[in-house]
Amino acid sequence: MKSFAPLALAALLTASASAQSTFTDPANLRGERVAPLTGRELPIDQGASGLEQLLRKLNTRASLMLIVAHPDDEDGGMLTFYSRGKGARVGMLTLNRGEGGQNLMTGDFEDALGLLRTQELLAADRYFDADQFFGTEVDFGFSKTKEEAFAKWTHERVLYDAVRAIRIYRPLVIASVFIGGVTDGHGQHQVSGEIAQEAFKAAGDPSVFPELTREGILPWQPLKVFARVPMQAITAQGLFDYATGRYEPAKFTNYVTGEVTTTTPTVDVIVHEGKIDPLLGPHRAIEDFLSYVQFARQGLGLQKSQVSGNMRVPAPGPFDVSYHLYGSCLLGSASAPLCHLDRSTQGEEQMPAGHAAFNRPDQASFFDGIDTSLAGIATLAPSAFPELHASLAKIQADINVATDHLDPNSLEKIAPTLADALKQTDALIKAVEAARLPNEARQNVLHELRIKRVQLNDALAISLGLHFDTTAPEANQPIKTAFAVHTVLATDSSTPVSYSTEEIQTATGKMQHGPISDGEQTISKGSSRVEELTATAAISQQETRPYFFRTDIEQPVYQLHDPSLRNAPATPPAVTAWSHLSFNGAELELGRVVHAGPQPIEFVPPANLSLSAQAQVIPNDTNAILFSTFVQPIERPAIVPKFDLPAGWKTQIAIGDYPNSGEIRFQLNAPAANRKAFTLKASLDLPNKQTVSEGYRAVGYPGIPFTNFYTPATDRIVPVDLKLPAKHNIAYLPGTGDAVPEALASIGLKPITLTIADLTPAKLAQYDTVILGVRTYAAHPDLHGAPTQALLDYAKNGGNVVVQYQTGEFTAADAPFPLEIGAAAQRVIDETDPVQLLVPDSPLLTAPNKITPADFDNWIEERGHGFLRSFDSHYTALTETHDPGDPPQRGGLVTTQLGKGRWTYCAYAVYRQLPEAVPGAFRLFVNLINP
Repeated sequence: MKSFAPLALAALLTASASAQSTFTDPANLRGERVAPLTGRELPIDQGASGLEQLLRKLNTRASLMLIVAHPDDEDGGMLTFYSRGKGARVGMLTLNRGEGGQNLMTGDFEDALGLLRTQELLAADRYFDADQFFGTEVDFGFSKTKEEAFAKWTHERVLYDAVRAIRIYRPLVIASVFIGGVTDGHGQHQVSGEIAQEAFKAAGDPSVFPELTREGILPWQPLKVFARVPMQAITAQGLFDYATGRYEPAKFTNYVTGEVTTTTPTVDVIVHEGKIDPLLGPHRAIEDFLSYVQFARQGLGLQKSQVSGNMRVPAPGPFDVSYHLYGSCLLGSASAPLCHLDRSTQGEEQMPAGHAAFNRPDQASFFDGIDTSLAGIATLAPSAFPELHASLAKIQADINVATDHLDPNSLEKIAPTLADALKQTDALIKAVEAARLPNEARQNVLHELRIKRVQLNDALAISLGLHFDTTAPEANQPIKTAFAVHTVLATDSSTPVSYSTEEIQTATGKMQHGPISDGEQTISKGSSRVEELTATAAISQQETRPYFFRTDIEQPVYQLHDPSLRNAPATPPAVTAWSHLSFNGAELELGRVVHAGPQPIEFVPPANLSLSAQAQVIPNDTNAILFSTFVQPIERPAIVPKFDLPAGWKTQIAIGDYPNSGEIRFQLNAPAANRKAFTLKASLDLPNKQTVSEGYRAVGYPGIPFTNFYTPATDRIVPVDLKLPAKHNIAYLPGTGDAVPEALASIGLKPITLTIADLTPAKLAQYDTVILGVRTYAAHPDLHGAPTQALLDYAKNGGNVVVQYQTGEFTAADAPFPLEIGAAAQRVIDETDPVQLLVPDSPLLTAPNKITPADFDNWIEERGHGFLRSFDSHYTALTETHDPGDPPQRGGLVTTQLGKGRWTYCAYAVYRQLPEAVPGAFRLFVNLINP
């Protein structure tokens, strides 16, 4: 990490303007442009409450950025308190997308889960009223130490992502949920805590990542950095680290100053998240009012893949969260000399040494001592022309009038005042653009003014009751084809609103103009403007796909199709329609993401080619295996895919139902000798001479937008020494979702899917083995009791029950003998940790395959979690493994004879290994299901 020596302002201003590009901000991360509506806006952000929210924002320039590791790490109550309660502009940088988490909603994992959790977090952000940023790091699963996370991601990459986000968003305050120590638990949490403090220093230092300056992303020095005070108590044993399950010496590091202490960080600011707000009540009745944390928890509850339905919402009453100040650039603060700024240009008041604001935590705010008024924008350019101060005062006067005269029953009364403020802001922006100012000062002032312009635009649109909707016939539009866009513009205002042009804009910035009005045309209450626009083939030249990708799920970071989108939550919408209007001489615009039903439209390839598996094993004594291809749209006559195969391997059509379903089942024939692992590649030659070699599928579930997830049309074939059981009449009770049934089907062991209603003696008696999917007791609360007893009785009568990894919902009452599921520490995260076989001659480890420690080679992501903390002596532990320095974990694979049958619990992450064709996982799991 580079050192951050203080620099004079003059040095900061010597950045080479000639070599500096202009950052176009294609994802509008700065918020300097009007954002299009998505149709998912909350009621609180519309009508009278939406206008009141915007007036709160117009009265302040306060801004903060929260830095966390994963989706659902955020302090939503704090974000909501400052954004909705105080009107601050609030952003959040989430380092990764939660790809390594679990999934209570669908069978998606890894990158597909990351896409799903991205949309869940964006849904939650609407409650927090937060702008979302992401890093390029990938959640590689639970990490017990910060060192492991940094080793995979690299310190430089994480710091770069954080510095880039800060310089783009330009917040006055940085905050973090975590502090960068063992009290954070998860090693990735610790990384986010340390980086938040280090980025506070680095963001303002032009010698750090100078390539960002050349890109047009200029240095920016936040004024304060906070982190939440840890709740863990210091005991005689030290601090408990739940990630490792061990006690560590009490140690707290300030990564801004380098100071290390052994006492808990002081409470410097208390955020009163339990305070109610009249705007958070749906009907403005006192009994409906919600507190900031209650409202935020509604957003947290939308992250359904991770949060169970019984998430606790705090009861009304005090709910306080404490934060510690780690660094400040205000005059008189101990860490001010470390800051890289001319302190007359960053908006802080001239404060004497020993300023006592932080000795009053019950009264303090993150922004104490910072001039967050509209007039404070002028402090960003102290040598600016005198008109700046006067113009800001006029704009503030109009905002004050609009705030004082807001009538919830007649919003249009303040429209003329808002229009006047908007005109003045536009004039001031032009004046600043033309003024002789240092480039950095000009850009800082313009950034703040453009944000105010957006807020005034949106406030004026609400006050005029403007509505704009844009629809297309289908959600997936093939590239290079024309399609219709239907637009409707209306208003609730009795005062006429003028309109001129409409246009269509793509994610790449391509613009297609609609009709141009002849003379002034207006709409008012009771009238509307309806247009049918045609999006030409020139608009749809590029597929809509995530801008980030991996070629291998073992890669801990993303590559980028478009580096300019780095830090963006998602690829910008494929198509947006815009309407340009004017009112009382003020120009405003409305945008709407073009959609078909609830789904934004996306541009897709002319054909979709996918395979039934991305990896398969083929037993050495098997001559052939089956796989399927799926093609959409269905062509007539059918176009059959072709395959790139090594010498000796051949394919033939086994079953074809192509004309009706788009599926063709192929048989892959293996050579008799010299079998080696390879990747089968499929492609499709289209009549227009295009070749398609990838497929896509929609990832998500109702309630959030679906995202098309692209994967190459490949299937990795892995020969393996694998013997199958003679009896394999198998049933599978799905849990929260996994691909184990498909993996078993690929080797001829196709399970029958069960429901809870199927768990009866008569039904279960039909099967040799019954497998419970991952987290079945979390997915099916009604599995407890009689259905579980039916499974135990089935085992006693000679059946074989295999229970895959479970969480805390699984209790001793659900097992044949007492046991206890372990806490977070009861997991083995390093997939390379050796596994010892405790009972190597056990039938489960010898038949039909002889299991050795080598069968645990080449696993991915983790060994497993949900290991048993303790278990009754009736169980036999078959393995032992552990992460370095941790106690032995023997609760990963335990079994017991139960009457005539067997009951087995397996915490090893076979559900991650089987879809990736890990040979040893197949050999082990086949043994477990051998009756």
